Amino acid sequence: MQRDLSDKLGFMKRIVLLGSLAVLLGTSFAPTSVADSRTHRAAIKLCKQKYKNAVRGAKYLKKRQTRERIEQARRERAECERLAPK
Repeated sequence: MQRDLSDKLGFMKRIVLLGSLAVLLGTSFAPTSVADSRTHRAAIKLCKQKYKNAVRGAKYLKKRQTRERIEQARRERAECERLAPK
């Protein structure tokens, strides 16, 4: 009887410990602000849209100009994503 009680208490301690650890880890990796992540997603979406429009417009240019324009659009997209709010 005493052993059953101590086993149950040890099990409950373990559950409480693991639960609190999970909550602690879950809150530490949560994003700092929902608004920040929204602005980041919006900025990235805008960068991708600009790139897509540049590639779409480049297909009407000559071969060399098309290649140059797509390379330039890639560089601009990389810079845009780098400058986007985190």
